[in-house]
Amino acid sequence: MILANFFESSTNSWYVEAMCRLLVAAVLGSLIGIEREIHGRSAGFRTQLLVALGSALAMVVSLHFARQFAGENPGILSLRIDPARMAYGVMGGIGFLGAGVIMRQETGVRGLTTAASLWCTAAVGLACGFGMYAVAVFATLLVVFTLMVLNRLDDRIPSRASRTVVIMLPPGETDNVERLRGIMKNKRMTIRDVDYNRNFQTNVETISVSVSIPLGVDAALLRGIADEIPELTYLAIK
Repeated sequence: MILANFFESSTNSWYVEAMCRLLVAAVLGSLIGIEREIHGRSAGFRTQLLVALGSALAMVVSLHFARQFAGENPGILSLRIDPARMAYGVMGGIGFLGAGVIMRQETGVRGLTTAASLWCTAAVGLACGFGMYAVAVFATLLVVFTLMVLNRLDDRIPSRASRTVVIMLPPGETDNVERLRGIMKNKRMTIRDVDYNRNFQTNVETISVSVSIPLGVDAALLRGIADEIPELTYLAIK
């Protein structure tokens, strides 16, 4: 009898619906987290679950505010409340969490996919919080498909990394810029931009070259430039 009265109350039925939305968000977030956990990423099972749960809770609370203060209940001050603002805040705030998993390494930037998955997980949580179960489930399947299946396709797509090589050396009988171009070409590197400067007081040439190299090529190959140009006084790889 008491349980029946509980569900008959519109307020209590809303609470049950809200808890169901939170539960679905947690389950869907954990599915994305399991994939990240399998691949040993920092934002794994618990992180993805909490992101989805927190996003759903933020949306549920926002909707509850709208129910309470938007004129639905008589006798309560009516206010203009836009639940979409909560979604904007969540999606903007999740960027700070995503930035924490992005790391700069010598071979490039790592963690962008995990950061993007956190952003998608937050969107899934918001969809659950709004009661869009079918959309949330479909989005979760797409995210898991992208992370697990398209990951193999991504490995087969040729990719390149950008580097900037700065060298300093005294002027020679040959054009040092063309000399450097030839070395880069032999190493299968594509030159995108060249900046040349010569200091006549110190009689030193500074050449800055932006190159594109295959992602699998070791950065030590760039350091091999010093072996081919022994008169180098300075070499930096950025």
